[in-house]
Amino acid sequence: MKVVAKKRKLASPKTKQPVAAALPAATNQAESVDNSSLDKAIVDCVTRRLRSTVRIRPLPNRCRLADLYALCPSAVAARLPWNRARCRHKGVAFLEFANPEIAAKHAAVLQGSRALGGARELATSIPPVQPDSISASQYNTRRVVVSSLEGRIAASQLLELAPGAQRVRFPEAGAGAGRGRHAPNVAVITFADARQALDAVLSCQGAVVGGGKTSWMLEKIPGKPKPKHLVDRRTLVLTGVNKAMTDSRLLLALPRCTKLERRGSGVAVAAYETEAACAADLAAWPAAAEDPDWPTVTYGHRKVASSNDSEMQRSGTKSRLIVANLLQGTKKSTLLKFLADNGLKAKRLSMASDGRLALINFETATAASAARIQLLRGSAKLAGEDKLRVAYSLDQLVPMTGRKKTVGTSRPRKSASSKAVAAS
Repeated sequence: MKVVAKKRKLASPKTKQPVAAALPAATNQAESVDNSSLDKAIVDCVTRRLRSTVRIRPLPNRCRLADLYALCPSAVAARLPWNRARCRHKGVAFLEFANPEIAAKHAAVLQGSRALGGARELATSIPPVQPDSISASQYNTRRVVVSSLEGRIAASQLLELAPGAQRVRFPEAGAGAGRGRHAPNVAVITFADARQALDAVLSCQGAVVGGGKTSWMLEKIPGKPKPKHLVDRRTLVLTGVNKAMTDSRLLLALPRCTKLERRGSGVAVAAYETEAACAADLAAWPAAAEDPDWPTVTYGHRKVASSNDSEMQRSGTKSRLIVANLLQGTKKSTLLKFLADNGLKAKRLSMASDGRLALINFETATAASAARIQLLRGSAKLAGEDKLRVAYSLDQLVPMTGRKKTVGTSRPRKSASSKAVAAS
């Protein structure tokens, strides 16, 4: 029995160790192969779609999708970008064909034609596509944009075509009169993973929904791709930030950022001290997202120096903060102690009589941005159950004394001598 036990002890490490060490390497290698093959499939799909799309312009004012399909019945789908401000199309249309050869043939036939009845001849073009200019990182691979929807379309109609879809959203559903009666609608479908979204793009392209053909394509992340030497790995750009998403909620998802600034149009920029901290928050962002409609995060880009840069001109006035919704009876010493505990020092501090509002001046804009981050993170301590509001005060305060009266002034009356001189 002792001999058998010794053999088992000697044999067990030799048989188990290589198998246990080989399993993680095999799984990691399989995941990398799957990701690379998926990225390659996305690039091939986008490249083929771009090479099979013909741009036509200028269009007559009353051109509709039905006119485009009558012009080219063999088109798989057509897109008519809409100008919501003017309740009409933008004067350009895109015809999508099955392959690049058919697209080139129809582009040559339609060149110089007046088949749509416009006063000017049609100009067609197929934009050249460089192989290195397209990558899967330029697209939100889980979202698909369905365009050229006509009439009222229910979400269930799109869910039937895309079995792996999680949610359907109509971004322009509330536009109403701003879109116009003939405006094509757009839908955004969110999928569980990128593979299901790509399969929907390939299989549902040109599908008839509501009586008309539709165009399916992956959602492109706004912004043009920048060269690698201009990538700023200390900043993150968040796109798709809605008004309901507060700065405090974003800071919880980005715990290592030192500065958070909103740029408008749903864009926010988070700055970091080191590249490692920036990369850590970027890697943890998918885990921090609570739903598919969270913002998309990418690395920022360095700005080219310019004398007309508005941010540089405004940097001198961004050293003042307005803090609202403080606890009733908050004193100056409370705020000064809070700033000192976080390594910050205020140049000047003014407060309202009830202690609910404060105006804080700092030496530099950098100190003001750091203080804004710390104040938002200490909202529970300073504001209690209320939501603490911290904003920049960009306008310089103008004293009321010594101002010239400009309202209600009238032109001076001419004297009798001046009238006589003018008459002579």
